[in-house]
Amino acid sequence: MVNNSLLLFGTSDIVLVSVFGAIFIALVVYACFVPMKIWFTALFSGCYIPSWKLISFKNNKLNLNDILNAYSIAKKSSLEVSLKEIVNIYLANGNALEVVRGLKLAKDAGLSLSLKLATAIELSSHKVVELIQNSINSTLVEIDKINGFAQDKVEIIASANVSVKVNLFKYVSGLGLDDLKSNIKAWIMENIAKAKDHKQILSEPNQSLLSNLDLRVVTKNSMYNVIDINISSISIGRDLNAERELQVAEKEKIYAQIEAERRKNAEEIKELQMRTKTEQMKSTVLQAEAEVPMALSQAIKEGRFSVMDYYKLMNLQADTALRRAIISDNKNQPDSDDGDIF
Repeated sequence: MVNNSLLLFGTSDIVLVSVFGAIFIALVVYACFVPMKIWFTALFSGCYIPSWKLISFKNNKLNLNDILNAYSIAKKSSLEVSLKEIVNIYLANGNALEVVRGLKLAKDAGLSLSLKLATAIELSSHKVVELIQNSINSTLVEIDKINGFAQDKVEIIASANVSVKVNLFKYVSGLGLDDLKSNIKAWIMENIAKAKDHKQILSEPNQSLLSNLDLRVVTKNSMYNVIDINISSISIGRDLNAERELQVAEKEKIYAQIEAERRKNAEEIKELQMRTKTEQMKSTVLQAEAEVPMALSQAIKEGRFSVMDYYKLMNLQADTALRRAIISDNKNQPDSDDGDIF
């Protein structure tokens, strides 16, 4: 009887120990798979997440802290965002925490933004919070190097400051900022071309270049709304009239240089011709002088001119040369004063 009771007591103890041991081992195994810190944080923050879901998130290699933060913000801000939707955003390679922050920012600003649109913006740009901020607060955009020629052939160079806000409802399908800047730039260039006088543009730039600017047409297919626009700077570039006058003056200068060179060449040719003619005349004279001795010799041989006649001719030439020398010396001497006494 005693042995049976001892046997019964031993079996009960063994069963009890086995049960508690199994429970302990199960708890240890469970604690190894369940991120207890995240589970307790979710529990005490009022956004309870079942442990089996945490195990599933962990197996999918998701960031549990981001999921918890996004879910906590959604709960505290009363956003209609479920835990499943947050997880789906992360599974689509998006940032659900940024989406929830953006939804909270839009709600605080009074904007009606759906989770679907916010998720699409995040997946396409990965900067949903920044875009929502830009849809609430305007951003200043500068458009420079806007140049064109007025009808008086003077180039106008302008810059414009444009205040814009993002239109979230056109973000996915609307045109970007570069297209908006190109449209505004083209419109201003067209107004410059329509201006008859550049001085009018310089005196009233905003009225001349922006008076007929239709913002509805400019922003029709754009993801941005234009809040304000003004001309920030304006200056004068090229003056085609002055350039044309300068070109004409340069051509006239070249023509004048060509004409002067032509006249110079003509004078040089004329001088050269005169020199050639003079040399020809000298050559003729020398040739004639060379024929005189021959003619005298021939005349002497034929008896038409005697030797005495030749000497008389030579004496006459010598006497003539002497008289010319004396006259030349008298002309070179200075005149005597009237008051000289001899």
